[in-house]
Amino acid sequence: MATLPTKGEVPLERCAVCGAEEFIPYVCRYCGGVHCVYHRLPENHECPNIEQARAPKPILRAERRASTPTIRLLKTPTLSTISTHELRALAIALVVLGISFSVKYLFQSFNLIQFFEILSLTMIVIGTGFLGHELAHKFAAEKYGCWAEFKLWTYGALMALLFAFVSSGTFVFAAPGAVYIASRAGYFGDGLDKKTNGIVSLMGPLINIAAALVFLAGYAITRLAGLSIIIGTFNFLQQGVQLNLWLGAFNMLPIFLLDGQKVFTWDKKIWALLSVPLWVAAFTIPMLT
Repeated sequence: MATLPTKGEVPLERCAVCGAEEFIPYVCRYCGGVHCVYHRLPENHECPNIEQARAPKPILRAERRASTPTIRLLKTPTLSTISTHELRALAIALVVLGISFSVKYLFQSFNLIQFFEILSLTMIVIGTGFLGHELAHKFAAEKYGCWAEFKLWTYGALMALLFAFVSSGTFVFAAPGAVYIASRAGYFGDGLDKKTNGIVSLMGPLINIAAALVFLAGYAITRLAGLSIIIGTFNFLQQGVQLNLWLGAFNMLPIFLLDGQKVFTWDKKIWALLSVPLWVAAFTIPMLT
């Protein structure tokens, strides 16, 4: 039987998830439910309208003309788009890594024509390995309603070239930039949950595995047909297999900031099922080819 509050008594709202009493409850703007501080976010109380929470938010900017402030709608972000600035950053990163991985052939007995041929083929490999890896993160994050953009790290690009030339191409610092991701779902800028972060991080190494399989299939077919794409000691298809396997294997290390750390935090079984065979393949397949 329901009881009415006595005089001077104020009934408190209860969280729809845990039933905790809240003096100042949070009301979900998407489903209208009442929740406590721990279940205020849509993903924490299984909001039925969570897709609205993940939708891009329009950007507003206040402008002052004379003495009357106005609010002007600038633009609603569109998912899976690449801006001109981002394309420029990707192009610079591609050229920097292409030169860095080709420098060792410049110090060998190759003429300039052969070197530029190797450079062109290396940029194709880098395009599938590095850019494919980074863009996989970007598009996967945007699929979950996040803001994602590749940003060039100028110092990293310069260090890549410096280390490549100083070491005659034996060591490459391959970190000219990365995809930066931010969540739009939280009210206070909360980050992605473990599962979403793990899935987004997993996409990069999966692209490397797919690219390595394509190059390996091409290598096997050309070898059976008695053909090859070789310039001196540079084997185009073999380089495609090696670079993609090593890039995927390195990123699956469970170390801070790498993809492997985020996948490991999300699901250790998935991390092991992918990283162990990947490391075995990275050591064995290049030897077989």
